[in-house]
Amino acid sequence: MRTGDSAASRPVVAQKSWRKSRGAKVGVQKGRGMIDHQFDQAGAPASGTARLSLLAYLAFALILPTDAFQYGFGRLAMLLVFLGFLLVWCVWRTGLAAAEAWLFRQAWPIRLIAAVAVPLGVLAASFHSPHKVRVVEAGVIIVLAGWLACGDVLAERWQGRKVPPSLVLPPLVLLLLALAVPLLNLVSGLSVYKLSDVATTTVDAAHVLWHGANPWAAQIDAYGAINGHGAAYGGYKYLPLMIVAYLPFVLPFGASAVLWVDAAIVAAMAVLVWMLARRDAQGVPQAGMGLIAIAVLLATPELAETSLAMGYNDALGMALVLAAMVCWRRSAGLAGLLIGFSLSCKLMPGLVAMTLLFPAQRWKPYMLGLLAGLVPDMVVLAWAPLPFVRNVLLFNFVRLPDSTSWRMLAPGWVGRVASLAALAFWLGSSLLVLAAPRLPALADLARLDRRMMLFVVAVLLLIITGSTAHDDYMIWWMPAALALFARDRGTHKGAAAFA
Repeated sequence: MRTGDSAASRPVVAQKSWRKSRGAKVGVQKGRGMIDHQFDQAGAPASGTARLSLLAYLAFALILPTDAFQYGFGRLAMLLVFLGFLLVWCVWRTGLAAAEAWLFRQAWPIRLIAAVAVPLGVLAASFHSPHKVRVVEAGVIIVLAGWLACGDVLAERWQGRKVPPSLVLPPLVLLLLALAVPLLNLVSGLSVYKLSDVATTTVDAAHVLWHGANPWAAQIDAYGAINGHGAAYGGYKYLPLMIVAYLPFVLPFGASAVLWVDAAIVAAMAVLVWMLARRDAQGVPQAGMGLIAIAVLLATPELAETSLAMGYNDALGMALVLAAMVCWRRSAGLAGLLIGFSLSCKLMPGLVAMTLLFPAQRWKPYMLGLLAGLVPDMVVLAWAPLPFVRNVLLFNFVRLPDSTSWRMLAPGWVGRVASLAALAFWLGSSLLVLAAPRLPALADLARLDRRMMLFVVAVLLLIITGSTAHDDYMIWWMPAALALFARDRGTHKGAAAFA
């Protein structure tokens, strides 16, 4: 039961649920075997579209890294399926709420089968995979999906009884269980060397900078030189704060320190997701949902494998964008500064966040903060303009498509048209954000959740139409999508079924 909010400030659905929690049968609907579908502090499951959306997220996160969806059109198909779900979530949430209402009126065995069918299939395939960590990942996601599907039944059956702490606080137990995924990947990365070229070039760039040379003019990226058609593209591909974040640790402790830095960044990202998910879109507290959101984030294979086993650096830029989302309402200047810092680490996802989180009515402090965050970029640009522009900017336009992108198998003009369409969506959305204060029809874009929604869709479109679609790129949008789903506790019309 939530505390600290007045009855007048609660939405109708929340007031009904709060009143139910005053009785002995907390949230139980007699004859239907259901409780109020909200994550409150007792850990009861969520209403609206939250459970259905989180189940879809878990299924996607587990399937995408499997061999069938690693390359070409297989990866394209899976990304398009989830993009379709996102678009339905954006424009027809009432329908999704009705679908969730129907699903959770079914008997618990039917719900359980629907929730764990995909993870069970991945688990079975994982026993034959050389990546045995996938077995643990699938097992953890099966438990998470099972709780999302049937946690209300468990809570109802134990209502009013003396139960072990594991049943009193299930979100906390699920969080502890989900920690197995990042911890196992970290141990795997530390015990068997598997650092990516992204990690090793960052380590090399730290050494080059420490000795007074320019990493963007150095020859430290053999892949970039080959893929960019010349030795001039052999410099560092990221931005100065990325080096600054890792340099104090990799110089004294070696390359493996990248994994420990990434572990700290993932922990910070989990806190930020909790801060976004602990309240719904209307600002009503939902403490249990915050813990569930952390558990789902930590169980995400794309995050654990790429950051903690292979040392990819995408989590840093995304963590700064999430921090900007957390403080966006309270301080436009701080939000701008954090996005500027993200852009001083890596172009994506900060570039998309820069325009879609632009507060038109508070633009002055936002721009001041943004410019302050971009100072490191300006310093390096002044140091050696041509190598910086060539390796950080131009490389993204000249690099060849690889096997993770469908563009490798398609005519070149088709890929270019698709990329232009994705850019048009992003820029068009940015123009709508700018025009929102002057057009009453766009007043909804003043809400953070609408901005997050546009951000997630725009980033995913840019990845789908890009020349590469690596697993680590999914970190640019998946944590924001997770927080967005968790914040939907069902204030729309279809949620009335759960009241």
